[in-house]
Amino acid sequence: MDERQPVSSLEEPQRDESVAAETPSFLPRTGPNNFLSKHRMAAAITQLQSQISYIQEELDQLDTFGESSIVCKELVSGVESIPDPLLPSTQGPVNASWDRWFKGNQNSRRRWI
Repeated sequence: MDERQPVSSLEEPQRDESVAAETPSFLPRTGPNNFLSKHRMAAAITQLQSQISYIQEELDQLDTFGESSIVCKELVSGVESIPDPLLPSTQGPVNASWDRWFKGNQNSRRRWI
């Protein structure tokens, strides 16, 4: 009599040793009649074709743009001509008492902690 042990859903059922030696368990089963592998390959090819067409459209758009150096020069000249409202317009400090906040520690022995 064959005594069969119950197989849990997590365990892989026992197979013939010759079949197990031919196909490793970590590789997906693909064969000439496997519809799922054909479908996956077709889906991958379709995805690659859509990516190629998207990149081709971007390249075509880049051909219609002007040179970037001209645009960059216009941008730099426009930014440099307008003064920054957050930066002071004077060269030196307006109020000398504000300088104490930006200087380093004058007395290294005195600590605030």
